[in-house]
Amino acid sequence: MLRGSRGTFILIMIIFFTGVFLRMANADLTDPAYLDSEGLQYFQESDSYYNYRLTCNVLMRGHPGDAIINGLEWDLHSYYPPGVPLDYPPALPFVTVFIYHMVNLFASISLRSICMVLPALIAPAAGILVFLLVRRSQDWLPAFLAGILMVSAPLYLLRTNYGFYDTDMFNLIFPLAFLLVLAEADSVKVERHRIILSSIAGFIMFTYSISWSGWQIIFYMTFITFFIMLIHMKSTDMGKVLRTFLPAFAVLFMFLIIFNRLEFLKFITAPFHLSDLAGNTDVWYPFPDSYLNVAELQRTSPEDTLIVLSPVLILMGFSGFILMNLRSRSAGWSRLMQIFISVWTVSFILLSLTGGRFLMFSVPPMSVLAGLFMGIFLDYTGSYSRGWIRPLFSIILILTVFTQVAASYMIIDNLKPGYDDCFEDSARWIAENTSPDAVIITDWSYGHFYASEAGRPVLYDGRLAYIETLPARELWYDDSLNPEIPSTARDYWVNLALGTSNPKLSTNIFRMLGNSGDDAYLTLENYTGDRDLSFRILKRILALDREEARGVLIKDYGFSETEASSILNKSHPVSSREIIVVVPWKMIGIASGMFKAIYYPSESSPVFCRFNGTLNNEIYSVIEFDPDDGVTERILNASGNLSVVSIHGREYLMDRNYTDSVILKLLMGEKEDGFIPCYRNRFINVYRV
Repeated sequence: MLRGSRGTFILIMIIFFTGVFLRMANADLTDPAYLDSEGLQYFQESDSYYNYRLTCNVLMRGHPGDAIINGLEWDLHSYYPPGVPLDYPPALPFVTVFIYHMVNLFASISLRSICMVLPALIAPAAGILVFLLVRRSQDWLPAFLAGILMVSAPLYLLRTNYGFYDTDMFNLIFPLAFLLVLAEADSVKVERHRIILSSIAGFIMFTYSISWSGWQIIFYMTFITFFIMLIHMKSTDMGKVLRTFLPAFAVLFMFLIIFNRLEFLKFITAPFHLSDLAGNTDVWYPFPDSYLNVAELQRTSPEDTLIVLSPVLILMGFSGFILMNLRSRSAGWSRLMQIFISVWTVSFILLSLTGGRFLMFSVPPMSVLAGLFMGIFLDYTGSYSRGWIRPLFSIILILTVFTQVAASYMIIDNLKPGYDDCFEDSARWIAENTSPDAVIITDWSYGHFYASEAGRPVLYDGRLAYIETLPARELWYDDSLNPEIPSTARDYWVNLALGTSNPKLSTNIFRMLGNSGDDAYLTLENYTGDRDLSFRILKRILALDREEARGVLIKDYGFSETEASSILNKSHPVSSREIIVVVPWKMIGIASGMFKAIYYPSESSPVFCRFNGTLNNEIYSVIEFDPDDGVTERILNASGNLSVVSIHGREYLMDRNYTDSVILKLLMGEKEDGFIPCYRNRFINVYRV
C-alpha cells in the first residue's frame, strides 16, 4: 500500500509524467514537410499562431499589442484595417515569456520551442488536481486512476499536446483548483481559515478570468451551487455557507474592477446579450452568422462524442454520477462537492449540445465521478470474505483505465501539424516581397498563420467578428469606435468576391475591404438610416466602375454629390494599398458554400465510376486540375446541373453555375482580370489585386 506524503508524491509524479509522455507523443515527427528550417515542427493549428504573435509582442514590447492607441493596446494585424483594440486574456503570453526568461538563465532555448512544449508541461496539472479532489473521500487507487483518466482523456490531449499553444492548457486547471480550495474552505472548522481559503478561491477565479474569456461559465456554476445550498441548508448552517462563498465573490469582483475592467464589463452586461452570444438572434443582420459554420461550434454526433471523451470515461463517469446521487453519504463527500460536481456535469452536457467546443469541459467532472465510482465499487468488493476479489477487480480497473491511455497515445502519435512547408514558404515570400502595409486576404481560418508568419495584417482571422466582445463594446469602446464592428460582414463580402464570376465585382470588394474596411457600409447606413437598403446599394455599386457607381448613387438613390463622393472614397478608393490574396487549395471545400466534398477516391478505382446512375445524369462536366498539366474540362451531359472538380486527389461536387467563379480560377491558377499571379507552390497560389 502507498501511504503518507511519499506515496502521494510518487502517485502525483506518475500522473504528471503520464500526461507529459502522452502529450509529447507527436514530438518526434520526422517528416520534413512539417518541420521548419531549424527542424522545429509547425504549430498544430491556427490559434497557436495568434497566441505566438502576442507572446512575441510581450517579449519585444512588454505588452501583447502592436501599439498603444488612445490608451488602449491595439492589434494592428487582426481585422485590418483599422485593426482592433486588444481584448485577449493576457495570462498565456506573460506566463510563457516569464518561463522563457527563467529557462534562458541556464540554456539558450528559442521562444517558439518554449511555446511548443509548454502545453505538455502545464496541462497534466489537471490530473493532479483530480487526484487530490478524489483523494479527499476515496482511497489512493481510485484517486490515482481518476487522475490518469483526466490526463489521458482524448479530447483534452488533442487540445493540449505538443505544438497546440492555446489557452486550453489552463482552461481545466483553474476550475479544478478553485473547486479544491473551495471544498477545503467548506470543510475546515476554524472560521478564520474558512474566510482565508474562500478568498484564495476568489483569487484563483480572477486568475482564470485573465486566462480564458469563457471563465464566466464556471462562475455561474459556482453561483448556482451557492443558490442551491442556500435553499437546502438549515438556518443554523446559513452562516457557514455565506462565509464559504461570499469572500470568494468579494475578492473576485475587487480584482476584476481594479485589474480586469473589460472582463468585469462583460460579466455585468453578458446576461443581456445571451441570445446574441448563443446565435439565437439576427445580431449580424443583414449579413449571415458566420459562427454557424465554425466546426467546433457544431454539435458532435454520439459516435464522435464517444471517441473524443472515451468510452471508459463516459461509462465510469456516468456510473459515478448515479452512485453519487443515490449514495451520497457512502461517497464521503460534502454537500458542496456533490452539488458543484452535479451542476458542472449537467451544465456542460447541456452546453455541449450547442457545440463540440464545450465537450472538453465535461472531462474534469467525469474524471472525478469516475474516481468516485471506482472507490465505491472497490469498497463493495472488499466486503466479500474472499480476500482475492478486491485485488482482482483492482487489476481489472487498472487495465481498463490504461486501455484509454493506450488508445490516446495512438491518436497523438499519428498527429501532424495543420501547417507545412507550402504554407511557410508562401508566408516567407509575402514577408520578403510585399510592402509592410500590404493587407492579406484569405479564408479566415488561415488568418492567424499569415499574420504571424508573414508579418502582415490580415483582413480577418479566426476571431471572425469578435463575438465575445459584443456585451461590452458600447461601454469599452471610445467615441471613435463603432460598436457594430467587428461583424461578420467581411466574411460575407469575401465569399461574394470569391463566388462571383464577375472579376470587377471581386476586385472592387477586395479594394474596398483592404483600404477602408467596414467604412463603406457604415457610411451608407449612416446616410440612409436603413441597414437593409444600405446593403443592397453597396452590393449594386460594387459591380460598377467608380463613375458608373457615382451616377447610380445620385440618380437612383438621391444622394448629393458630397455624399456620393464620401461613399465612393470608401467603396471605390482612387488609390489602393497593396492587397495580397492567398488561395490554399483547401479553400475549395469552404468558399461560399459552393462546394461539397463527396469522397476520397482509392488509387485502384477509376475516379468517377462510383457515382450512381441518377447522379451521373445530373453531372454536366468533370474539371480536373494537375499542377503539371493544368486544367482540363470534360463535358459529360450538356443538360446536367452539376460539375465535379478534381483537385489534389479529392473530388468536389459543385453547382454548374459556379464553374466560372473567381475562386475556382484562382485555385487552378488560371488568369483572371484584376488578379496578378505573383507566387505559386504545389498547394498555394498568391495574387496581387
